[in-house]
Amino acid sequence: MFVNRTVELKTLEEEYKKDTATFTIIYGRRRVGKTALISEYIRHKNHIYLYATEGNIGE
Repeated sequence: MFVNRTVELKTLEEEYKKDTATFTIIYGRRRVGKTALISEYIRHKNHIYLYATEGNIGE
């Protein structure tokens, strides 16, 4: 069950409803539910989901 993230979901919804293009970065400590928050928010929306990590390319 997904609970207690109403403020974060509201903020994401406000960004989504803007008439201009926006770029939102979600960051925070490990294991606090960032991916779960994004997954819950985009569940019923058309979306592009990009997941990036630090690392060496080509090694």
